[in-house]
Amino acid sequence: MGRGVAVATGTGSMSGARSRNKGANAEREVLRLLGDELGVALMRNLTQTRGGGADCLEVAGWAIEVKRCEQLSRPAWWRQACRQAEQASARPMLLYRRSRESWTAWIHTTGNSWREGTLIDAAGAIREGWV
Repeated sequence: MGRGVAVATGTGSMSGARSRNKGANAEREVLRLLGDELGVALMRNLTQTRGGGADCLEVAGWAIEVKRCEQLSRPAWWRQACRQAEQASARPMLLYRRSRESWTAWIHTTGNSWREGTLIDAAGAIREGWV
């Protein structure tokens, strides 16, 4: 095999760079959609990899975590979102989807509880200050 040629391992996992690109693209996609619903432009938290923070901190009171994975790990993702929100003194929100599926939101309610909804529900929770 030549240099720079990727070799399939059969594990179904993707390379680190490809995975990071997929995650960054998902963040841009969901923040554009959510921003369109809210009537604002939302940007990614570009310091998240260094500081381990949420994917978006631009929505007052919310720390938004975005996941784009085929294998769902919602409880682990929710714990991560809660940790990051606590660091930011904000409420956690998790937005995730698999290929060819719509975005799903886990929206913080009280304590460590959440409510599942759509991206539209997430925008409504932000807009109305719903808890």
